[in-house]
Amino acid sequence: MGANSFIFFGLLLIPLIVFLVWMIKQDKKRNYLGLVLLVVGIIIATYTIITLDKKFMQKSNDSHAAPKSSSFK
Repeated sequence: MGANSFIFFGLLLIPLIVFLVWMIKQDKKRNYLGLVLLVVGIIIATYTIITLDKKFMQKSNDSHAAPKSSSFK
């Protein structure tokens, strides 16, 4: 992943973690099944984002050829 991807991912991940911690503290029943499903969903989403970004970066790096400039005379 490129540096911009890490920055963007971090900017989205940090508020999500803070929000989740706040939500867990609000839960009076302490239902851990929902927490487990939430963590599994976050892991799947993280894996998907990293995999798709890696494929996109490989495609971008494979095509180094610059387009031909047109000649306007």
